[in-house]
Amino acid sequence: MELPQLQLPWFAQNRPKLVHALRMTASSLAAFILAELLGLPQAFWAVITALIVTQSNVGGSLKAALDRFAGSLAGAIYGSAIAFAVPHTDGLTKAAALVLAVAPLSFMAAFSAGFRVAPITAIIVLLSATGSTLGPLGFATDRVLEVGLGCAVAILVSVLVIPARASRGVLETAAEMTRLLADQLETLALPDEQAQARMNELVVRTRRTLSRLETLVGEAARERRSRLTDMPDPEPLLRTLMRLRHDVVMLRRAVGEPEHEVLREQAASSWMSVARTGASILRGLADSLSTGQPPESTNAMADAVSTYKAAIDGMRRAQQTRHLPTDTLWRLFGTGFALEQFRRNLDDLVERAADFAVRR
Repeated sequence: MELPQLQLPWFAQNRPKLVHALRMTASSLAAFILAELLGLPQAFWAVITALIVTQSNVGGSLKAALDRFAGSLAGAIYGSAIAFAVPHTDGLTKAAALVLAVAPLSFMAAFSAGFRVAPITAIIVLLSATGSTLGPLGFATDRVLEVGLGCAVAILVSVLVIPARASRGVLETAAEMTRLLADQLETLALPDEQAQARMNELVVRTRRTLSRLETLVGEAARERRSRLTDMPDPEPLLRTLMRLRHDVVMLRRAVGEPEHEVLREQAASSWMSVARTGASILRGLADSLSTGQPPESTNAMADAVSTYKAAIDGMRRAQQTRHLPTDTLWRLFGTGFALEQFRRNLDDLVERAADFAVRR
């Protein structure tokens, strides 16, 4: 009887999720053991905090720990102050103290996500049965210690147990977005209904990838400030990719609609060449970001853009543009302008990829 083979591709595909689950389990167990050794009265708060703060990468854990600890500290201090200032022995006085405690903290939480836990902590300090036994100050102190322990354990586990750096995630996500932009350029050169449907899908995926990249860049910045990575600042890379995405949007508006065929009839060859050249260079840059290899420097995009402009100039000299509608002329010359901007930003992306390759 043959044993079933282990599905290694499944494990490889889900490795980040499995590692994250392992870190969450390790941080929860470590927080529980330390809380028990320190004799904290409510060890479960340390365990819950460690579980929540442990994120998929070190930068995310740092942000979650800072937000959690700052919010808990603010809620504990303010909740204790209200408990001392407003006697709350019956339902009416408890309701009044609750309003005084929750309203200001909720207003602050509306402006800063780090304070979302502050109203919860204040409520626990005011209404918990344990708080009435230990007193507001003692209960608030224990609460801050338990949350602080959970935050510290989560950060240590994120750094020590199969650490995942947000800076590495930035490069992988940037490479993914670069490939999506390449797919959009190639799809623009195929004027059919299926290509239009595929373009709509690519636009949604690109928007989601950009949102994920923005989050990772913020987390990578915290890693740099904490001296946990020596990778270059990812902000310039993000700005460059955002400009390239805007360039592709402009190109899509100019030539993406199937009912406008002028670029494909009058300048079809040069347009398809420049679109495919740009897509090829983008794919090469994506590979460079993924592998850390220095990108190749080439003038292929500049030559392709020059060829397109020459084709448009030839149409003008042959007076083929004289009787074209204004909208069609905008598409012809607007595409040339967008391509020139795209070329400049593409050169900038080459420099950004080279910076990361050197530091890696």
